[in-house]
Amino acid sequence: MAFESTIETRNHVLGDMLLISGTFTNGGSDAGGNIEVGDLMSNIIACGANAGSGTAGTGAGVDGVFALINTTGPKVVIQNVNGQDGTWWALGQR
Repeated sequence: MAFESTIETRNHVLGDMLLISGTFTNGGSDAGGNIEVGDLMSNIIACGANAGSGTAGTGAGVDGVFALINTTGPKVVIQNVNGQDGTWWALGQR
């Protein structure tokens, strides 16, 4: 199984800003991937991600999930340990 993600269909609008969220899953040998959000927003101002408590990783700040902004697309880039699943969010301009 490769990196897969979902985007929640109930987005939150704050003036010209949009807050979207979703989930991500990874196979046992997969560590992160890209989430395309260009259909919903023109740029990302902030983003974040959290690992699910029942997925791979030792915790204690060692095997965290990182969410990065790639301005091309734009995309949310998830980086994590193999097999880790969780949730993500992005705030940007529509």
